[in-house]
Amino acid sequence: MWESPEFWVAVAFVIFVAATFRPLYRQAAAALDARAARIKNEIDEAQALREEAQALLAEYKRRQRAALKEAEEILEHARGEAE
Repeated sequence: MWESPEFWVAVAFVIFVAATFRPLYRQAAAALDARAARIKNEIDEAQALREEAQALLAEYKRRQRAALKEAEEILEHARGEAE
């Protein structure tokens, strides 16, 4: 067994695969971690933008209600003066 060339080729192959796999695994893990962090940042940014948009929408709805109320008051005042 120890003198068999097939055994030593198999041992060399296993060592080669292990030596090649370890750095590739680390690089792949680092790339996946970086991608996960980027996606998390994008999600956080999107959530902040959504909250800002909702606040703006609420403000514009409030302004619209105020403008409609003011328009109604102007119409009532004009009707009162017309009579």
